[in-house]
Amino acid sequence: MAEHLEGSGRSTRGRRFWRSMRNGAIALAIGAAAVYAHTFTMDKGDLDAPLTTQAAAGAVAETGRFSARLEKVVVARSLRLLTTETSPDTRSTTIRKSTSVGTKDVFVVTTISATSRGDPTWLNQAWLRTADGVEYAATDRVDPTFTLAQRPVQNGWWVNLVFVFEVPPKALRGASVVVSAPSSNAIYDQIYPNRYNQLLPEAALALTADDAATRRLLDNVKPSWQMTEGQ
Repeated sequence: MAEHLEGSGRSTRGRRFWRSMRNGAIALAIGAAAVYAHTFTMDKGDLDAPLTTQAAAGAVAETGRFSARLEKVVVARSLRLLTTETSPDTRSTTIRKSTSVGTKDVFVVTTISATSRGDPTWLNQAWLRTADGVEYAATDRVDPTFTLAQRPVQNGWWVNLVFVFEVPPKALRGASVVVSAPSSNAIYDQIYPNRYNQLLPEAALALTADDAATRRLLDNVKPSWQMTEGQ
């Protein structure tokens, strides 16, 4: 009987030993996972950042909600904004108003074609983002009736949107034109503006293919560039 008790004691001590080893291993695994999770936890800046899809010059950037491509870039010292009217009888067009807009920097007139992946969306927010991350919003000196940037982007066909930026020439090297889809949270955006903008899709379209292309663009700055209302 005594021998049986001693055997039971050794068996119990063995089970306790392996149970302690197992619990220790689990604790180490949990600790390692916690350290790993802490290392890769996104900060507020990461959580608020949009989902950016980059595309080379002339290539298509495909996001989850829309696709976009930079079609044309013109750099000009001034803009000539024309308002015209067409006679219903003769079908002839006359200039009703002409406005010249100048700048000490340059105007970058970009034409972007876009299509929606599903429901119609609006890409009326655009920036010129420099190589070092500085962002220039589209100028408010050109009325949207001249750019048509507020037209809806729909599924099934491509539409052209024009965005005009007023920037120093040095900003063009390595720059991208960035367009973003608005939040789809509707009423919540009215109550808490920008609160639900996390992870919105945006397309970053390279302005030029390389530094040589940027130099050619700046060597070909137009004294004036004409834009017609509604076209």
